Amino acid sequence: MIQAHISVSTQPNEVGPVAVLEFWVQALISQHLWYREQPILFLMDHLCKAAFQLMQEDCIQKLLYQQHKNALGYHCDRSLLSSLVSWIVAGNITPSFVEGLATPTQVWFAWTVLNMESIFEEDSQLRRVIEGELVINSAFTPDQALKKAQTQLKLPIVPSLQRLLIYRWAHQALVTPSDHPLLPLIWQKFFLLYLHRPGPQYGLPIDGCIGRRFFQSPAHINLLKEMKRRLTEVADFHHAASKALRVPAEGSEGLPESHSGTPGYLTSPELHKELVRLFNVYILWLEDENFQKGDTYIPSLPKHYDIHRLAKVMQNQQGCSLLSIDPSTRMGFRKL
Repeated sequence: MIQAHISVSTQPNEVGPVAVLEFWVQALISQHLWYREQPILFLMDHLCKAAFQLMQEDCIQKLLYQQHKNALGYHCDRSLLSSLVSWIVAGNITPSFVEGLATPTQVWFAWTVLNMESIFEEDSQLRRVIEGELVINSAFTPDQALKKAQTQLKLPIVPSLQRLLIYRWAHQALVTPSDHPLLPLIWQKFFLLYLHRPGPQYGLPIDGCIGRRFFQSPAHINLLKEMKRRLTEVADFHHAASKALRVPAEGSEGLPESHSGTPGYLTSPELHKELVRLFNVYILWLEDENFQKGDTYIPSLPKHYDIHRLAKVMQNQQGCSLLSIDPSTRMGFRKL
């Protein structure tokens, strides 16, 4: 019913998809603790997928953004804010619509939520100040930088350390199925943060990529090892898929046949080969710590590092493109 409503809205002289998407999202998120209800999350995932295909994600993000700020204690009275602070000080993690570290099932929803949380991290200047503290104070841990940022920015509440987007994208990349259309974009979101070089914006020389400063504790070192293993698994999956005429689906996004018999997403051997190349590039970026240092001249790296894309990612250029998109379905890849 919802899909039909969205489809009709795109026809001439209809209200348009934005109005329909907003109507359904508002109806769903008006429920108390809606993000803990699996039927609602199922529907939200489909709405987020439709918004992605229609390039209308902003309309969902703005509705979630306001609720997210309210959940972090913005726009609430002092007594409620005090209770929320006490609850977090007691060791509880700050709220998120994607509970836990990540979700392997509602990936479209997770993509929308993490992008929304990223907007908050930027609008509040939290990311900028944390990175600045890590650049200026070489002995600081991410947790110390987070506390310093909260004081400096006078924020009532800041996300818990594990809610920082560099960790959120990392965990989501780990659990997203190998055949999911968003997986390359999720990994690139991680690398945009991990390989960022923030030194010059603080009047300091380039001191390498900031990401390694977030992955120095034993737990985070193990997380990086898991990510390297996962990238290898994904590259192997697409290598095998490129050799097969028909690929068994690993996860919920499957490889459906359309009603006309036309192959669905990810059935082109050429696309699989390009994905193998892309994920092998990501493995290089994650494993080679030498080029992440400040004195590395990126154009001097071997060609297989994909130095053009790498330079854009290290400069945090959000418009860095990945692969071509099927314009009829918008399934797969697009500019970030």
